[in-house]
Parts: sequence; C-alpha cells; structure tokens
Amino acid sequence: MRFRSAMVFAMVGMFAAIAGCNGQKNAADNKQNRLPEPAVVVAPVTTRPVAASVEFIGQAKAFQSVDLRARVTGFLLERSFKEGNDVKKGDPLFIIDPSQYEAAQEAAAARAAGAKATIREAENQLKRYMPLIDSGTITVAKLDEAKASAGRARADFAAAQADLKKMELDVGYTIISSPIDGRIGGSAVDVGNLIGPDSGVLATVVALDPIQVNFSVSEREYLNYAETRMKGDVIKLTPKIRLANERTYPYDGTIDYVENRVDPSTGTIRIRAEFPNPDSLILPGQFLNLTLVSSDPQEQVVVPQAAVQANQAGPFVLVVDGDNVVEQRPVKTGQLVGTQIAVTEGLEAGETIIVEGIQKVRPGARVKPVMQKAAR
Repeated sequence: MRFRSAMVFAMVGMFAAIAGCNGQKNAADNKQNRLPEPAVVVAPVTTRPVAASVEFIGQAKAFQSVDLRARVTGFLLERSFKEGNDVKKGDPLFIIDPSQYEAAQEAAAARAAGAKATIREAENQLKRYMPLIDSGTITVAKLDEAKASAGRARADFAAAQADLKKMELDVGYTIISSPIDGRIGGSAVDVGNLIGPDSGVLATVVALDPIQVNFSVSEREYLNYAETRMKGDVIKLTPKIRLANERTYPYDGTIDYVENRVDPSTGTIRIRAEFPNPDSLILPGQFLNLTLVSSDPQEQVVVPQAAVQANQAGPFVLVVDGDNVVEQRPVKTGQLVGTQIAVTEGLEAGETIIVEGIQKVRPGARVKPVMQKAAR
C-alpha cells in the first residue's frame, strides 16, 4: 500500500514537471510569434479655404479662321510659305501667273487714255460752238449734237476707267496674301496647278492668340446662377483649364459670351470663354477640361489624395485614434485642390489619418504612427 502511494506521488510529480516545461515552451513560442506593430505615416486633418468649382468639357476654337480661295484663274507660280508655320497679315502666300491680267490691264489703260482724249476733243468742239450760236453761224441742232458727243465721250471714259479698275483688281488677285496674323495649315494645291474660283479652299489661316473655348451648361445650372445674381449675391467665376496631361494651364480665362437661347436638342446653353495663348499651346478642336472657379472660397477639411481609398460602399480613410488603433471611416469627398482633396463629411480637423502604409494595416489593428514631415 505504501509502495503504491509512493508510485502515485512520483507519477504526479513527473506530470507536473512535464506540464511546467510545456507551459514555459508555449509562452516562449507566443512571445516569438508576436509581430511588431507596423509603422505607418500619419498626418493631421487640416482645413483650408477652398473655392467652389464645377467642371465641364470644352472644345477650343480659333479666335479667327480664314479660308484662302482664288478669285482669278491661272497657273500657280509660287507657294511662298511652309505648311504649319506662322504667317503675318499681308504676307504673300500664293502667286498666280499674272501675265494675262497684266496684258488686259494695259489694254484697259489704253482704252481709258483714248476715251480721255475723246472727251478733250468733244469738249473743245463744244466750247468753239457756244459763242457761234448767238451769231447764227451754227444751228441749235449742231450745238445739241456737240453736247451729245461730249456726253458720250464722258460716259465712254467712265466705262474705260471701270474696266481699268477691274483689270487692276484682277492683277492684285493674282497674289493671295494672309488677311490676319496666325498659323497656316496644309496646302490643297501645288505649284503648276491651274487654280481658280472653283478650286475650293487653298489653305486655312487660324489666329491662335487668344484662343476661345466653347462649353455648355444645363438649364438647371444656368437658373441656379441666375437666381443667385437676382438675389444680389454676385459671385465672380474664373475659367481655368486642366490639360490632357493633368497639368493646369498657366493662364486664367474670362467669359465673353453666353448664348441667347437654349439648344432644344440638348437642353443646354452654350458659353464661350477666352484665354491668352501666347505659346500656341492650345489648338483649335482640342477637347479640354474647363473649370469655373468661384471667387468666394470657403473653409473646408482637406486631406492628401493618397489617403482616400474606395470600396463597394464608397470612399473611406483610415483614422488612428489616441490608442494607435486603426478605424476605417467612410467619407464624402468634394473637389480636388492640387494634391489634396476636400472632404465634406466624415472627418473633423485635428484627427489623424494614415497617408502612407495603408496596405500594411487593417481596421482594429494597432500601429506605430510616424508623423509625416512637413513639405518645405
């Protein structure tokens, strides 16, 4: 009996020792498997003045556009421009063979000179007849005939002068010059071609500075703005352009035209803005993102764009509380402000959000926050 009791106590001691060893091993394993808290870059939520804006799709249009056409027929002797280059007002662009028109001009000049000589002769004859009528040397009929001859001579001279003017114009039309400063496009004809009024457009010159941008607003947007003005709250709207490479165009525009009717097919009103374009960066036909920015900015919460993520429920940010625990917070976003975005709902100024390392954490996890360095 004593021997059996001793055996029981020995076995209990052995199991206790084994259990103690296992407990120490599990504690060591748990300590070894526990991961360090991930480090994330955080930034405080701030506010800044944000001007209200609305964006439209616009299309650029040349301030002036001129189609060059031939007004006389002849062989093209010279094309004195390089396609796609800038031209000045008065620069000769196309030269048509003027020889036939110069010959016609010389003939018209000769006819005018002859008609002028005839006038002189008829008027001199009339002067000689006038004093003779009283003496009865010539009859009244003879005098009337002299007057008629002088009148016909003056009419013939006027017709000759008109012909000469036309021939001079035709000679001038053999040189087709640029009517404006601008940039010329491709030529539809080559040297040696026979061209004339039926040849269509030879080339087009467009003025690029300033440049116009047409866009359309809905009836509702127009009415909202009109009602605001009726209340006396005049808000200046400044047109700005965002280019296709996401850069902001360096020049602000002005609204210079609002259509006086609604397009019944689209229910929109066309508006035109004008922008300086000294470097010809914007070309006619280009589609642009045009933004109307209010002159009355309001204080709003803003966060870096990189801090805003999205899922099926919409945009959200990861907020770090006072215990360094991550919370997923749904938000409503507003307009872009450079590299930041306005948040209209879901955040308060002074809260802390994760801006870098978002992929390393999940809601409810504890993190090691590192404050983002202020940009210099």
